[in-house]
Amino acid sequence: MKKNLSISIFLITVLMVCTSYYLYPRKGTLNNFLFSNYNKENIEEIEIRSTSEGEDKTIKDNIEINDILFNLSKIKLIQHYGSISNRTKGSYHIYIYDKNSISAEVTIQGKEYINIANNISDSNKEYRIIENTLDLDYINGLIS
Repeated sequence: MKKNLSISIFLITVLMVCTSYYLYPRKGTLNNFLFSNYNKENIEEIEIRSTSEGEDKTIKDNIEINDILFNLSKIKLIQHYGSISNRTKGSYHIYIYDKNSISAEVTIQGKEYINIANNISDSNKEYRIIENTLDLDYINGLIS
């Protein structure tokens, strides 16, 4: 009986540790979450759309693409598991094209949240922007 109790306690402890590790919010940059396992050389086009202004711009120049990727990759994020029903200040959709198909979509919601839909790994995750690292003026300047 005592042996069964010890085994049960051990299994519950292992289960709790695994669950805690899985649910622990990950911190990093956009580069870590999107571009680290992605060959940036394959990116042929970036399209940026503003939902509040109704403007969009398509960028195909490799130098401009690398500049955009460099600036976006510095945004610091933490994984977000809660509700984001209070999204504010419009949003921007950034579509990253690889050989004429959308390989990733980054949706910036105000200065608070980013959603990353990666079609290569078939994942869709929500992140909260930390340390005020998003420069919306830079993004506005890209589509103006």
